[in-house]
Amino acid sequence: MERSIFRICKKYKANSVKNDNKETAIMRLWTIQPESFYQTLRERGIIYCDREGYWCKHNRLMYDWLVEQMRQRIGNPPLPQIRYPLWAWYQYHSRKKPRPPKTPLKKGDECSVYLEIEIPDNEVVLTDFSLWVNCLNGWQTQTDRELEHRIKNYENKVGRYCHLNEYPEDIQQGIIKTWQSIFDLKFRDKNWSPWAWWNRSIQATFWCLKIEQVVNVDFVGKDT
Repeated sequence: MERSIFRICKKYKANSVKNDNKETAIMRLWTIQPESFYQTLRERGIIYCDREGYWCKHNRLMYDWLVEQMRQRIGNPPLPQIRYPLWAWYQYHSRKKPRPPKTPLKKGDECSVYLEIEIPDNEVVLTDFSLWVNCLNGWQTQTDRELEHRIKNYENKVGRYCHLNEYPEDIQQGIIKTWQSIFDLKFRDKNWSPWAWWNRSIQATFWCLKIEQVVNVDFVGKDT
């Protein structure tokens, strides 16, 4: 079950708003968070990640790499205490159905909040979700035969499969270099199928969320 706490009753006519006589493109995103996340947002008017969570702790190299990539693409975090980005969906599965389902994060005592938000394009970095999973696994995200040959030779030498941090530095850097493809949202079209765009999950990362950027909120999960 779900209940809506508020809705902004305005018709969404275009993907841009006027700002200082210039058009600033606005991106519509969705994120599912614990209820405490939304409570903090309402109390402070802004929310961000100032600590290392579970996934960051166990995949620090990948998350630190993404943070550096975000700095290069959208600039430094607006506040010095921000360590890692917030996450949302730009396209959960396909262009026809970009919204994620309204399901709680997990079973438990705390319900979840389903947030529909609007953030300026120049404050968001979009990445291919499937390719990001490859990064988290320490895999290459695009074909490099010479690199694959070196990986195979090294694993044959040690007699087992290796994790990213177990490879020699040159192999590690070769794998990490391929990760740039996660920012190319047409990469899978060019390498696999032109239909990939219609069945692709695209995630969004940004430094912080402000309360005025929230368009709609639904509570989902326990006792809602």
